[in-house]
Amino acid sequence: MKKIVISEEFDPCFNIAAEHQLFLSSQEDIHLFLWQNDSSVIIGRNQNLYAECNLGYLREHNVKAVRRFSGGGAVYHDKGNVNFTFITKEASAGQDHFIKLIQSAMQRLGIDCEFSGRNDLLFKDRKFSGHAYYTDGDNYMYHGTVMVNVNFEQLENALTPSKIKLKSKGVESVRSRVINLSEINSEITAQSVIQAFIETFECKNIEYINKNNFQPPLEKILSSDNWMFAQSPKFDVELERNYSFGNMSVYISIADDMIQNVKISTDSLKLYDFKACEKELYQTHYNEQAVWDCIERYLSNHLEFS
Repeated sequence: MKKIVISEEFDPCFNIAAEHQLFLSSQEDIHLFLWQNDSSVIIGRNQNLYAECNLGYLREHNVKAVRRFSGGGAVYHDKGNVNFTFITKEASAGQDHFIKLIQSAMQRLGIDCEFSGRNDLLFKDRKFSGHAYYTDGDNYMYHGTVMVNVNFEQLENALTPSKIKLKSKGVESVRSRVINLSEINSEITAQSVIQAFIETFECKNIEYINKNNFQPPLEKILSSDNWMFAQSPKFDVELERNYSFGNMSVYISIADDMIQNVKISTDSLKLYDFKACEKELYQTHYNEQAVWDCIERYLSNHLEFS
């Protein structure tokens, strides 16, 4: 029997773990999972967190970063965003069917839209919904987002990597021109979008889940630093900072979030030996601020700098 499952939680770790648990227990009948997150950046399984977002901005504005189990690009979520997931067995899956259901839900809201070949729904060439699918064995999910009243300023800042030179072997996200549904019609809300999905799916079997009645076992894994950072692909990064004596450059190779190689150099006329810093940083977890703290401890013992 098909079912609609609606999360009453806004914690992205809970919701993504719940989505995956529902996916692992998929049935021939289609289940629709509807959920919303607090401000967060969700990155794909094979992506490099450092290449996808500004970690300093995320920490400063309490935006959570979560790595999902499926692939694809990085997305920004907040409560102005509605997430949907169709879950079934692969033999019963039909992408065209799911797209038509989503388009029908949008038409209930007066939104005529078209599907782009890049798995997006567009209103007059502007994206308001991005989609992806994921399979594991015979389990299948088709999921995506609907932007209703997303904070685009925070989206742009959160998904803009810090200004460092970075070469990553991970999958990079593709940016698109976006629009909120509320810009098209100010009466459209997240709740009206959820209701449109419910009415279009034509299912009276609705289950509400929360942390009291549903405990997805992978929630703790999603919230761990090991899953968030150590899953990042190998990458190289170059940091630069200007001091009174000249320009400082740091070249770092990182794998599994651990510094594998580091070279510190400066264009100063005075010679400095940074081997002690390089040794201290070797095989430590990569953190940009920790790198500069280490260097500046050395500098403070050798010269006045600013």
